[in-house]
Amino acid sequence: MAAAAGRLWLSLGVTCLLVHARLPHTSDKTQGLLDSRRALDVMLATEQCSRSSIMLVTDDSPWAFSMMQGLTDLQAPWGVCVFGVTNNEQNANMTRENLSQAIATARRLLDVSWWVMVVVVSEDPTFLSAFAEFSFKNHLLSVHTTRLLAFTRLPLHRLHTLHHLHKTLSRTSALLAVVDDASPVLRTTVLSWLPFTDPETRPLQVASWTTDQNLSLVYPPNLFPKKFLRFPHRPHVMVTAEEFPSQSAVMVDDPTIHGSKRLTFTGAAGYIMEILSTAMNFTYTYLRPLDKSWGLQKSDGTWSGMMGLITREQVEFTPGPVSLDFSRSQWMEYSAYIFISGYYILAALGRPEADPYTEN
Repeated sequence: MAAAAGRLWLSLGVTCLLVHARLPHTSDKTQGLLDSRRALDVMLATEQCSRSSIMLVTDDSPWAFSMMQGLTDLQAPWGVCVFGVTNNEQNANMTRENLSQAIATARRLLDVSWWVMVVVVSEDPTFLSAFAEFSFKNHLLSVHTTRLLAFTRLPLHRLHTLHHLHKTLSRTSALLAVVDDASPVLRTTVLSWLPFTDPETRPLQVASWTTDQNLSLVYPPNLFPKKFLRFPHRPHVMVTAEEFPSQSAVMVDDPTIHGSKRLTFTGAAGYIMEILSTAMNFTYTYLRPLDKSWGLQKSDGTWSGMMGLITREQVEFTPGPVSLDFSRSQWMEYSAYIFISGYYILAALGRPEADPYTEN
């Protein structure tokens, strides 16, 4: 997307004329709706950078579309894209199909973007769950270059049972903003779920917004907490690695089970895992691929080797080293590089030969 990009409207399942026809006039706005828009606008303003773009995703409920109408003046350096998705209450499969198309299109836009804030606005738990499912499967959200802000009026107890929503909120740089417009003073509470926690775990409140106090941040100046730097509860994760000239697989005594062995790696992979597990506060177990390969993509789109373990979510990550590759980047997120290696093309000198195209 060019730096001068403007606003792009994409409507899935409805025509653009119908989308605009369904939006209420300004005179019909309630004070609560105006305050909700102000809250969302303020939150978005805290997460702007010189190369940021914004993707807005909404269903066709009156409240969600009215929220989007209030953001018509929203600006971002690399443009704003709005996805209006028809929520067919009589046909859930149609809603999922429309949403799947929207996420697939958004994924293509993400490939040509630098830093993206994704905002989904809905008060339908089914829509929010489906969005979370498809955005996670299509790798729309990343830890480093994408943020997600889910904005809803649904009470928190109606969201605890949504497995896909919790998975997306906890495993990505994502926040849930819950609007309470039932009280005289509208309040928006912003919540974050820590990685590797259960859906029943109480979320972390990171910010709140009221008409009286405006936006109050728990971890200023950031709206999004740095929740991947160090885990407070020391989770246990599965990782994968494979032998390489700089690292070897070995079996060592397992201190937790008498008389048993466990897999570990010496060399680069072992050092990296020691540093990460200590700094980020987690324990880990290696799972080695059966074919002992890095992994190739098959004709049906699935992967073998370590890539297969990652894409099937059997492991969380690999210390690598994994070379940069576009096809892999569609299925996994790379960290900063560990080392750079060079390659040279060598050829024999050969014997002098006459050039047949040279004139005598």
